[in-house]
Order: sequence, then C-alpha cells, then structure tokens
Amino acid sequence: MQKMQQLIHFTLALFMVSGCSATKQVQNIVSPPAADSVCCTRYQEVYWTPLNASDNIKLKIDSSSPVRNFSSGRSYFGAFQFSPRSGTVNLTLKSLVFNDQIFMPTLVFLDANYHPQKTFQIDPHQLRFSDVFEPDRLEQSYQINAEQTPYLIIFTQPNQVGQTITIPHPAKRRAIEDGAPLPIVADIPVTTGYQGSLTMTVETESIRQHALQQSLPTSGNRAMVNTPTSPKSNIKSNRWQHTAPPQAESTHYYRSAIEHAVSEHDIAKALALLDEAKALRIPDIQQTFIHAINMMQSEKCRK
Repeated sequence: MQKMQQLIHFTLALFMVSGCSATKQVQNIVSPPAADSVCCTRYQEVYWTPLNASDNIKLKIDSSSPVRNFSSGRSYFGAFQFSPRSGTVNLTLKSLVFNDQIFMPTLVFLDANYHPQKTFQIDPHQLRFSDVFEPDRLEQSYQINAEQTPYLIIFTQPNQVGQTITIPHPAKRRAIEDGAPLPIVADIPVTTGYQGSLTMTVETESIRQHALQQSLPTSGNRAMVNTPTSPKSNIKSNRWQHTAPPQAESTHYYRSAIEHAVSEHDIAKALALLDEAKALRIPDIQQTFIHAINMMQSEKCRK
C-alpha cells in the first residue's frame, strides 16, 4: 500500500512538472522600431557617449534608444566614443537574459571619419550560466585599437530576432556537476529580441602614442593626415606646451564627458576632465563646465 502511494505521488509530481513546462510561454517578441522613429542617416549626426580609459557601464537597448536604418534593417542602437587617451583597449560585452529574452549584439567599429572598419557579431555559443553575481548571459571580449577605430555602434540585425537559445535548467546543471541523476525539469527557452540589457567593460591596456588624425580637403577629396601634437619648448615659460590645435574628436569628447559628469553630480571627475581639457587647449571648455553647473542647479531648483 505504501509503495502504491509513493507511485501515485511521483506520478502527480511528474504531471505537475510537465504541466508547468507545457504552459510556460515565451514572451512576445518586441516589435521592431517604427519607421518614423529613425533619428539620423549619417554617423556624424549621432550622439556619441564618451567612454573613460577604464569604464564599466550598463546599457539598456529599448524604446528610448535612438533608431537607425542599418544595411541589415532598422534597429535600436547605442553609440560610444573611446577616450582620446586610449590606444589598445580590451572590450568585454555581456548581453543579459531578462524575462526570457536576450539581445544579439552586432558591433561596428568606425574610424575618425566615421567610416566602418570592423564588424563583429557576438557568438551565440559564448553562453555563460548564472552565478551568484550575474544572470545567464552571452559574453565575449574584443581587442580594439582605439586609435584607428575610436567609435563604436551596437545594434542588432533583424534576421537574428526571433531565434531561440536553449539554456539548461539550473537543477540539471547542478546534477551534471555533482554526477547525480538528472531531475525531470524543462530547459529554459530564451528568445532573441530587438531590446535587451547589456554591460560593457573597457580596459585600456596601452595609451595612445600617435597624433590624432583629422580630415583635410585635398583636390576635392578628403584625405587622412597626421597632425603633429608633440610639444615644443616655450622660451618664455620654459614649459612644454602643445602647439597643434585640438582635434574636433577631442573637443567633442571632453565637452560631452564634462556635461555627463556634472549631470551625474560627479564634480570631482568633471574638474579632473576640465584640467585635462585645459592642458589640451580645448576651446571654451570653462564655459562648458559653467553651463553644465548652471543646468544642474536649475534642475535642483525645479525639483
């Protein structure tokens, strides 16, 4: 009689597990961004979020992100600019599983003239399982020459949306590690979508050692030239000073970085950036700092 009761309990438990796995539905795929939400046609029009030489950021690709028509189709995207001080950079990108969905990133690295130079797609086999600190995720690292490709775009290709990645159930993974019998549990289906959560870690392994490049018109064409930025002695002050004018790339970086630091109430960082910018003779950088402080104070007053 006792064996019969155990068999009945086991059968009921089996039905409960299979019932849960059968009724579990993957959430609807997020619709593609609307055609009228496209922000820009040229990369020069994109807002490039400045990155520090060493940085760790969280990125949400969602309906609040900018939209662009890429060659593969329309997508939300994130745009970043590496620090002008960075040379060789190690970039680690993680796409996190959230609500049974995941974002499949495509990375495009652009030169100083916004011309795409390298394109990478994250490897769907680079799956990392959840641990104490992080959820299930796709994770991949890239070695980048930030001197040659100072800009980065992250988006997804529509033909990668709607695919399914199967993640083994945590109980099954634990049983495999312990060499125990496999439990009767269903694996977790994860669907690729237009939106997602990512983290990005930037580590500068070597600093820039060459002059910034800029475009100058030559015979109707724009050719890349190197502008020397090596210092020469100032006889009056006996100090080393940069004699070349600051590049537009550096100007944009420091202005954006200072505005962002002030908006985050990180005044110490903003002041450090201000000192660097002054040393590089970035024009009107003091006014940029003051304007950012005034904007922050105005926001406080409105609250």
